[in-house]
Amino acid sequence: MIIKDINKGKDYRWSTHTNSLLIDRKDTEGSEVFLTTIEPKNLAPRHIHDDNEQLYYVMEGKGLITYRLLNETTDRQVKIKAGQVVFIPLQTEHQITCLGEKPLIYLTIDVFPKGKPSDEPTWEAHAKKLAANGH
Repeated sequence: MIIKDINKGKDYRWSTHTNSLLIDRKDTEGSEVFLTTIEPKNLAPRHIHDDNEQLYYVMEGKGLITYRLLNETTDRQVKIKAGQVVFIPLQTEHQITCLGEKPLIYLTIDVFPKGKPSDEPTWEAHAKKLAANGH
């Protein structure tokens, strides 16, 4: 069992947002948990996950998710706010923008249905790969 204080994660700061790692994938069979903070008027870059689904629990603020489902050619948009839960399926392009004057803060739970990727068995390995790709 793992129990973590939500305010005591290890921060990974990117140019547009911060991911505060709470539970590393290396300590699980196929999941990880982090707190994501996007400052006002910023956004997390558009991206896609081939190996994991994502769940968000919006804790504070308001945002806009722009997404495109697999095999679709048109973007969709949906506004999100505190108290909502969001599910992002595998292979769904998505981008999250903070709306309003307060940061958008949400708990992110990554679930790897086929197990953790062998080339990224830890969050640190994943973060290094993102940094190498200019994230």
